[in-house]
Amino acid sequence: MNDATKTRRRMVRTSDGQTDYKRELAYQRLGINPEDVDYVPYLNANLRRIARCVRGVDTDRPPAEPVRALDFLQSSEDPEARKVADVYRSVPASYRRLLPAEAYCLAAGVSPWRVLEMITVVAVRQAGQASAIVASLLHPRVVAKSVERALHDDGTRERMMLHRAMGFTATLSATAGQLTGPR
Repeated sequence: MNDATKTRRRMVRTSDGQTDYKRELAYQRLGINPEDVDYVPYLNANLRRIARCVRGVDTDRPPAEPVRALDFLQSSEDPEARKVADVYRSVPASYRRLLPAEAYCLAAGVSPWRVLEMITVVAVRQAGQASAIVASLLHPRVVAKSVERALHDDGTRERMMLHRAMGFTATLSATAGQLTGPR
């Protein structure tokens, strides 16, 4: 009770107290003791770097949700990745960021270095697929621009490139080092 006004006020946990409480609940959900979590040097820094690189792919607009590196495990076919992803998803979304990646690894029984490897594989594969899609979508515009440039008086290089692509001129065979004729 507040003596000055004689009114009752509920005590609400705020700041670090509330965060610590939520973190404790998240550890309980995983069924592990926070003291059992061994921190791996530079693991979180590497995971943040991967997430930043992925976010940087689309620079025109910010992502709808922040990209978390552990979310990449959902796209992996590896059974160990699925174990960690299932453990990660078992914690409510608003609590996930409160625990280190090592906690999810411990709960799933998978090495943090193995998790970093699996996340890297998925990120590289997805980046390659995104690059291939962008290149495929933009290739007709590149060809059209090359043809446009080839039609100018100073477009000799572009004309030669198009003639080689269409098989109208001889090309140097990279494997044999010999000149080959049109196809």
